[in-house]
Amino acid sequence: MNKIHFIITLAFFCIHSDITGQPSLNFDLKKPPKYESKLLGSEKTGNKKFTVPRHFFQNTFTHYNYYFNANNRLNEIVARAKAVNRDDYTQLLPFYNYSLQATSTFRNDLDSVIYKATAGVLIHDLRNDWIDNLYLIIGRAYYLRNQLDSAYLTFQFVNYTFSPKEKDGYDKVIGSNEEGGSNAFSISTKEKSNIVKKVFSEQPSRNESLVWQVRTYLAADELPEAAGLIETLKHDPFFPARLWSELEELQALFFYKQQAYDSAALHLEKALGNAADNQELARWEYLIAQMHEMTRNHDAAQKYYDRSIRHTLDPVLEVYARLNSIRQDRNGDEKAVQNAIDALVKMARKDRYLLYRDIIYYAAAIIDIERKNPEGAKVLLLKSIKNSMNNPTQKGRSFKTLGDLSFNQKKYTEAKNFYDSVEVQTVAPGEFKTFMERKDALAAIVRQTSILERQDSLQRIAAMPAAEREALIKKMVKQLRKQQGLKEEDPGVLSKGSFESGNTPLPDLFSSSAGKNEWYFSNASLKGRGFSEFKSKWGNRPNTDNWRRQAVVTRSLEMQAQSINGIMRVEDMPIPVEANYDALLNNLPLTPEKQKASADSSEQALFALGKAYMNGLEDYASAINSFEKLLNDFTATLHSEEALYNLYYCYLKTGNPAGQANVKNMLAFKFPKGKLLALLNSKTMAQSPDSALQTKATRLYQDVYTLFIEGKFLEAVRQKKQADSIYGSNYWTPQLLYIEAVYYVRQRKDTMAQEILVKSMQLYPTSPMFSKTSNLMRILCRRKDIED
Repeated sequence: MNKIHFIITLAFFCIHSDITGQPSLNFDLKKPPKYESKLLGSEKTGNKKFTVPRHFFQNTFTHYNYYFNANNRLNEIVARAKAVNRDDYTQLLPFYNYSLQATSTFRNDLDSVIYKATAGVLIHDLRNDWIDNLYLIIGRAYYLRNQLDSAYLTFQFVNYTFSPKEKDGYDKVIGSNEEGGSNAFSISTKEKSNIVKKVFSEQPSRNESLVWQVRTYLAADELPEAAGLIETLKHDPFFPARLWSELEELQALFFYKQQAYDSAALHLEKALGNAADNQELARWEYLIAQMHEMTRNHDAAQKYYDRSIRHTLDPVLEVYARLNSIRQDRNGDEKAVQNAIDALVKMARKDRYLLYRDIIYYAAAIIDIERKNPEGAKVLLLKSIKNSMNNPTQKGRSFKTLGDLSFNQKKYTEAKNFYDSVEVQTVAPGEFKTFMERKDALAAIVRQTSILERQDSLQRIAAMPAAEREALIKKMVKQLRKQQGLKEEDPGVLSKGSFESGNTPLPDLFSSSAGKNEWYFSNASLKGRGFSEFKSKWGNRPNTDNWRRQAVVTRSLEMQAQSINGIMRVEDMPIPVEANYDALLNNLPLTPEKQKASADSSEQALFALGKAYMNGLEDYASAINSFEKLLNDFTATLHSEEALYNLYYCYLKTGNPAGQANVKNMLAFKFPKGKLLALLNSKTMAQSPDSALQTKATRLYQDVYTLFIEGKFLEAVRQKKQADSIYGSNYWTPQLLYIEAVYYVRQRKDTMAQEILVKSMQLYPTSPMFSKTSNLMRILCRRKDIED
C-alpha cells in the first residue's frame, strides 16, 4: 500500500511540476444569482500561493464535480438527438446522424450544461488545469444550441487566452516561427508527449477549440474560412496527431457540402476511427459507398457496402446495403444486370427478409428501369406493393414510381390512377411540389379523355343496327346484374315500369306459413330465408346509410370509360340506379337533341384536352393531335381561332416550321382581322395563352443557363435536375444538355459527356442544337489524337 501511495505522489509531482493555469486570465462570465453577493474562487485567484496540495484539490473538484457532469450531459443530448434521427437509405445520407436543429430542441438541458460549466469556472482558482476544458464545454453547448456566433466567440476566446506564453508571462505571437526556434510557422499549442502527462491529465483544449472553430465555420456554411483553417492546421508541425482523424472528418464534411463526393469519400475513409460505435461506423461506410457510387467508382462502392453489412446491427441498413452491393456488380452487360435482378428476387424469397420484400422488389425494379425495361419494372413494383406490410412510405414510393413510368409512356389515365394511390404525406418534401403539379395536370387530362372515350363509345353503339344494338345492351344488362349480385332480368320484362304497373303485390318478407305467433328475428330459418331473398333481389350492399343510392354514386364517380375496338366495355358503362334495358338505352344519343349534346360534349373535351396537354404538361405532340382532331372533326367549332393559335405555338415548340406556316395561312384565311393573327404578325408571341407553367419553367431554365455561363456548374447541374423532375423534356433541354456535356469535357469526364451527347442526339434529332452536339461528339471521340 505504501508503494502505491509513493507512485501516485511521484506521478502527481511529475505532472504538476510546472503550473499550466492562467494567473492573469480575464473572464466575462455573469455570476449565477446565488453567487452574486459572494467573492468567488476565480476572483481570489492570485491571493494565495498555488501550492501542490491546492493544485491537486482544485483540479480534482473542478474535474469531477463540474467538467465530468457537464460533459456527460452534453454527450447525452447528442445521443438523444441521434435516437430520434431516421435515415432514408434510398437517398444520399446526411453527413451526421443528428442535426443542430434536433439538438437545439433540448434547450433547457443545454442551458444547464452552460450553467454547470460557468459555475465550474467562477468558483475555482483559475490556475487549475480544467478551466480551458470548461470553456470548451460552453462553446460546444452553444454549438449544439445552434447559436453559432456565440460558439465561435467562445472557441476564439480559448484560442487567444490559452495560447502559448513566454517565460515572463507575455503572449507569443500566434502564427510565428518562434516556437522551438524553427522556421516552421505554427498556430497550435505544442503538447507534451511524456507518458505520465498523457495518463494522468487532460490535454489542453486550445487545439480542440481550433478544430471546433472549423466545425462552426462549416455549420454556418462559411466554407472559405473553414478551408483556410483546415489547410493551416494540416501544415502545422505542432498540430497533435490525436486530432488528425477529426481534421480528416471535417475536411470530408467540407467536400461533402461542396458535392465533391470523390474527395469527401477519400477523407471520410481516414476518419472512420471517429465513429462512436459499430452502427455509426456502418452508417459512415454506407455513406462512403453512396459517394463512390455517385462518382461511378462501383468497385469501391461495393467494397464499402459489404463492409457496412458486416458492421451494422440495423436490419434496414443491412437490406439496403445488400441491395446496393448487388447493383454495383453489373459490368455494363445485359447478363450481369439480369443476374443482379435474379439475385434480388431470390433474396426476397428468404424468410429472414419477409418484412423487407417491398424494399427488395423496389430495388430490383429500379435496376430494370435503369436498363430501360419499364414493363418488367412495373411487374416488380406491383409485387413490392403487394408485399408491403407496414411501410406506407415505401408503398407510396412504389406507387409514385409506377405513376412516373406510365407518365413517361404517356399512359396518362394509368399514371393518374397510380398517383391517386399515393398518400401525399409519404411524398418526399423535395418532390412534393412536382408531384402535386403533375397530379393536377393529369386530373384535367384524364377528365377530358374520359368524356371523349365515353361519348365516342355511346355514339358507336347508337350507330349500330337496331338488332345488334338490342343484343349488345341485353348482354350488358346481364353482365351488370351479375356484377351487382342480382338475378337475371325477366326476359319478358324490359323495364321497371312494367313491373311497377302490375297489380301483383310485393311479397311480405316477414310472412310465415308456419302460422305461429313467433317473432321474426327469433326464428333462425325465417331470418336465413329473408337474408337470401334480400341478397337475391338487391345483391351485396355495404352496411352504410343510403346504401342503395350511395353504391351507385360511388361507382359512377369512379367509372372511367375505356373502349375496346371502339365499343364501350360493360364495366365502363354509367350505372343507373337499376341495371335494366331501358336505363342503358336511355344513355344512347338516338335523338337529334341527344346527338347534338354528345357532339358538343366531344368538341368541348377535345379543346380542353389540347390546352391541358399544352399548358399542364407541355406535351406538345399530344396537344397537336388534339387540336388537329378538333379542327378536322368539328370544322365549325367556336374554338377554331384559339385552336389554330395554340397549334401554331405547339409547332413552334416542336421545331416544325412547315406546320407553323400552314397554320398561320389558315388563321389568316379564316380570321384576317383576328387579334391572335395580329399577335403572330407582331412577332411578340413568347408563350401560349394562359400558360403560367410555361412562364415559370422559362424563368427557372434561364436561371440554370445563367449559372452554367457563370461557371457555377455544380449548382447549375443540381438546379437542372430539379427543374427536369418538374417539367420533363422541354424547349431548353437540348441546349442545357449541350452545356452540361461541355462542363464534363472540361472536367475530363469524357464518358459522362458522351452519354449526355448521345442522349441529346437520340431525343432531339430535329433540334437546332443537333449539328453542334454531333460535332462535339466527333471531336470528343478524337480527343486523345487531337491533344497529342
